[in-house]
Amino acid sequence: MIQASCHCGNVSITIKQAPKNLINCNCSICQRLGALWGYFLPEDITINTKQNPSKAYQWGDKNIDFQHCSNCGCTTHYIPTQDSGRENIAVNFRMVDKAICEEINVKYFDGEKTWKFVDSL
Repeated sequence: MIQASCHCGNVSITIKQAPKNLINCNCSICQRLGALWGYFLPEDITINTKQNPSKAYQWGDKNIDFQHCSNCGCTTHYIPTQDSGRENIAVNFRMVDKAICEEINVKYFDGEKTWKFVDSL
């Protein structure tokens, strides 16, 4: 089990197992967030809040609800909208212990221009 949480601990995520890869994307929102995304089926993670629910932010095609803690502001995960046709939930692995992240391969995705995986950004 892997634990992820926002800075204040209001939003916590329990993950059954590590993803094969983490994705570093350079699109306009991911670049600003500095996120490393791990992708999971909904049944493989549990999301809890202690005090306040997370808040959603949408951008572009509005197919993703980027969720952030309403207390400390950390972006913890994103959920596909019903209209997106996507199933996987992405967890921001910047919310996970750094030592765990160092053990997982990072793939680079050029979400700014080519929409392809690349060797580096």
